[in-house]
Amino acid sequence: MNFLKNTILYLGLSVVLYSFPANILFASAIGPIAYCTGAPNDNGTCNADDCHNSFDLNSGNATFSITAPDTYTPGKTMKIEVSFLDSGRERHGFEMTALDANGNRVGTFKKIGNTTQVISPNDYRGLEQADKGKYIEHAFKGIKKKSWKVKWKAPSGAADPITFYAAGCEADGDGNSTNDYIYTTTAETSSTP
Repeated sequence: MNFLKNTILYLGLSVVLYSFPANILFASAIGPIAYCTGAPNDNGTCNADDCHNSFDLNSGNATFSITAPDTYTPGKTMKIEVSFLDSGRERHGFEMTALDANGNRVGTFKKIGNTTQVISPNDYRGLEQADKGKYIEHAFKGIKKKSWKVKWKAPSGAADPITFYAAGCEADGDGNSTNDYIYTTTAETSSTP
């Protein structure tokens, strides 16, 4: 009986000890924690302490950008592209949100394909239920990409302009958070007259 108890205890401890570091190690590859876009009232970016902080923010040689239409139609969906240019790094990722002129998170993001994902509320990334659909990021299948297209449904009413905020990671692909560059960028759109 002691052998059975010890075996069960050993297996339980092994699962806990081996799965916890795996979640930490692959957290950025499967998507960063929520609220890391560099937008006002967010928690900064992944260029924070104990994360991708080897270099100053926006200090790499790549160009990180958001391409969005200059105008939107309230209640309609449009496509937005987030991309890196001139990057020689192995892995890339991003997180994006949209704020109106009053600082409210607005619109709803939808993924295109399997290289992006809308952050789910109440999971390990810490998104609050009130912000469901307000943040989008790379998915694990998107880390080898340098650009991603997403959909964004404009709100029916918001204070213009709408500003998209994104933070991007240009990683060396070695599986840890050192020697990676973090960038931020914005793009604006306003409703059609």
